[in-house]
Amino acid sequence: GIEVVTGVCEKEAQRLNERFFTWITKQRPFITLKYAMTLDGKIATATGDSKWITGEEARTFAHRLRKQHDAVLVGIGTVLEDDPELTTRLVRGKNPVRVVLDSSLKISLMAAVLNPLADTIIFTGLDSDIVKTEALAALPNVEVVRLPLADGVLPVAQVVQALAERDITSLLVEGGSAIHGAFFDAGLADRVCAFVAPKLIGGAAALPPIGGAGSSLVETGWQLTEVEIEKLGSDVLITGLVPELDKQELPKEAE
Repeated sequence: GIEVVTGVCEKEAQRLNERFFTWITKQRPFITLKYAMTLDGKIATATGDSKWITGEEARTFAHRLRKQHDAVLVGIGTVLEDDPELTTRLVRGKNPVRVVLDSSLKISLMAAVLNPLADTIIFTGLDSDIVKTEALAALPNVEVVRLPLADGVLPVAQVVQALAERDITSLLVEGGSAIHGAFFDAGLADRVCAFVAPKLIGGAAALPPIGGAGSSLVETGWQLTEVEIEKLGSDVLITGLVPELDKQELPKEAE
């Protein structure tokens, strides 16, 4: 005589625990790709300038995202161009572990990302300068991980595996076009957080948010699901889940 109702608030519960569920079922961090772009789909001008595309509210929200993830990842290009701290200084909360992809160890020993405010992991190639490697590893809260390169770049799948071995359960990727493309090409993207500003900068050489090989057809591109839209000042945040590649519906000619 007892009525049982199942699936109550199932989607809300999955959304609340998406990082934990991915960690348990896939044994890797839940990966969020975050970027800010103009209305014409650019993350930087042709000269590389990218400050600031979005306003203060969007940037504060981005720091809140850092607080919600165990680690935040950027490439050496971002470190050399912007010298970021990658902390949560705009909000109250813990700083994430800072991860830098630097295949040839170009990072400066004075880089802001090496300050002792949080732990930092630098991934580099096996042939990187051993003296500089030891100097970096001697800094407080800094670890250097050497990996074999694939076609001159660090394989993101091995980076993610190494982070999983260090109990990193969620990763916020704030890379540039090339790094975002590498994560998409490797099938290692779970959620996208795209901040869109009502600006236009134009330029054929201006960078798009996602590089890499990409999809050859529009209809086989990644169609985000459970999309949410939020207004942040004059900017808009669009976020959604990235479907697994092998679960996407392919066009009949590609089946």
